[in-house]
Amino acid sequence: MLFALSSALVLAAAVVVYRVRLHPLRAIPGPWYAAASSLFLWTTCYLGIEGRVMRRLHEKHATAVLRVGPNSVSVSDSGAMHEIYVAGGGFPKDDRYRNFNLGPVETIFSTLDGAYRDRRAKAVAPLFSPAQIRAESGPRGSVGRHVDSFVAQLAELRRARVRTDLLDLCAKLSIDVVSDYLLGLPYGGLTEHAHLSLPDRQTREGKLSANEFVHAIVGFARFSLLPNSLFKLTYAVSQRLSHSVKVDESLARIGSFINSVMARVTDKNNTDNNSNNNTNKTAGSRTHLYPDRLLAVGVSLPETAAQSKAILFAGADSTAVALATTLFHLARNTSARTRLLHEIRAAAAAAAAGSNKQPDLVFLRACVKEGLRMCMANPVRLTRVVPRAADLHVDGLRIPPGTTVGCAAYVMHHDPEVFPHPFSFKPERWLDDGSSAGLRRPAMEKSLMPFGHGLRACLGKNLAMHQLHQAVAAVIDAEILDGARTVQDEIEVVEWFNGDIKGHSVDIEW
Repeated sequence: MLFALSSALVLAAAVVVYRVRLHPLRAIPGPWYAAASSLFLWTTCYLGIEGRVMRRLHEKHATAVLRVGPNSVSVSDSGAMHEIYVAGGGFPKDDRYRNFNLGPVETIFSTLDGAYRDRRAKAVAPLFSPAQIRAESGPRGSVGRHVDSFVAQLAELRRARVRTDLLDLCAKLSIDVVSDYLLGLPYGGLTEHAHLSLPDRQTREGKLSANEFVHAIVGFARFSLLPNSLFKLTYAVSQRLSHSVKVDESLARIGSFINSVMARVTDKNNTDNNSNNNTNKTAGSRTHLYPDRLLAVGVSLPETAAQSKAILFAGADSTAVALATTLFHLARNTSARTRLLHEIRAAAAAAAAGSNKQPDLVFLRACVKEGLRMCMANPVRLTRVVPRAADLHVDGLRIPPGTTVGCAAYVMHHDPEVFPHPFSFKPERWLDDGSSAGLRRPAMEKSLMPFGHGLRACLGKNLAMHQLHQAVAAVIDAEILDGARTVQDEIEVVEWFNGDIKGHSVDIEW
């Protein structure tokens, strides 16, 4: 027994010595304990502090290349992002993403197989063209009508002076836009509690029924850096220990909704097949929605249902957080709000006067960009693996093939050399007309990564950006935030793979 224990200690010591002194990454700066064991990285991930810890260590070691694990590196050089994420399709994803599969189904986001992803992503890509999204922006469109309902509800809450959770209302808007536009059926977030009084809609019973599902998906990412076999075991144990009836009810509601979507799709396909009278017609209106397009390229019904559930989460959660964050900061910034209102009204006046010129809402774009910088939908590293054929050099240091590398939005978005006053909402920094108050820096655009980079960037970024611009403009034009006061002084983010706002609420009152 003593011999076995001694042998184990000697072996462990040998592993530590190898990793710290002899490993190919030994020249990369970083704390020795991170090089010695993955426990450091796993712990920061679990606690939701990975982003801020990486930022502090980059500053402490004065390096753009930081060793954060035995075979893992954090990069804070915006010049390296092109090689890691863009050039030649970018480096391949690492095994961590297997932990984001929906059971046996690899999603478009989680799959490591490029051909598998490309077949599905190319099928649905036309849905995300800017022209098609703009066509749905009017009062009857699948984007515009939900934005109008969102603004009307927010205005009603203002008139009644009801303390309001912006995050929840933004989540209701986002899930309705994503579900209606992509799946052809609105989830009903903005209408499911219409029977309740305004104050009751702000209670737990009045919150979006999908919230518990979303929080559960976001929360399991605390284990996402674990090897897949250990992840499955840890997650299963965690689920047993923290079982919640509310989560079960939310999952059932999501499942019922997806079943309704798929029933409509199959009914429509059967109708189309009968009306075609066995002709060879394979295109047409039935292929214009997300599930239709997947089915059209041979994806099975069960997988299509899972992919639809995945896009419902991916599209709704991050956009809601970004919109709530932007409105939160605009509520606290009277000068920005006034400038933005003037820009929006001037554009509306020009349009009313018959101008055919597309309005250039530069300050609106600046406010949305700044909101995206601060919200950090994915605050931690978007990890990749240096391929065998690559020769990656960053900041004068070579990162060998097989190394897990990644840039973190928390680090990139809070670099004071690129973003002066990095923790302050200053949309003027994005202006290039001389009114940036000295805040504009050359590397800002390259350092901003709200949707990832390259071919594996977020599929729905055009839809998200359009919703953000339209919703922010509508809220400001209605002057709803005038007289509003934020209940909290700042938004605190739990830094899991998807940023999770502490307390799951962003409250304002008038």
